[in-house]
Amino acid sequence: RLGSERLLENPYFALRSDRLQLPDGGVKDPYYVIERPDAAIVFPLTADGDVVLVRQYRPPIEMMELGLPAGLVEAGERPGEAARRELAEETGYTGGEWEPLGSLASSPSLKDNWAYLFLARGVEETAAPDPDEHELVEVVLVPIDELADLVRSGKIVSSSGVAAVMLALERLREDS
Repeated sequence: RLGSERLLENPYFALRSDRLQLPDGGVKDPYYVIERPDAAIVFPLTADGDVVLVRQYRPPIEMMELGLPAGLVEAGERPGEAARRELAEETGYTGGEWEPLGSLASSPSLKDNWAYLFLARGVEETAAPDPDEHELVEVVLVPIDELADLVRSGKIVSSSGVAAVMLALERLREDS
């Protein structure tokens, strides 16, 4: 990077304009980058074999989205802590045995953040959901054998959520 200028900043993202030296010697100016906090996504599975999903309105895509509980990793927080916090806040489910499924760049040509994916087996409802202000979340329990069909039919649309579903289903198949 030869230079950088922050064009916009708010609590959710910043927009940066970079001047880049390319491998062939050329210069790309401007190259826009959206700086976002990392995210944590959890595939929460109950002992009864249901996956705890959330349905919420997503203004950028103007639709109700069905997906896995997820949220931003706050400053000073580890991704696993964020995943547990988001699961409890959005659904009221906690506990279980947790394992990381990996991480992925959510949109590496535009954004600089990573999504950390987790599998949580044996989660239990321990409280009522406590979502953030202005976050209207409906908890939806779906039998695990219906998850792949929800992905294939386009009912789950988040790319990182789809990746988490497929990685979790594969891990669970490996362990059975």
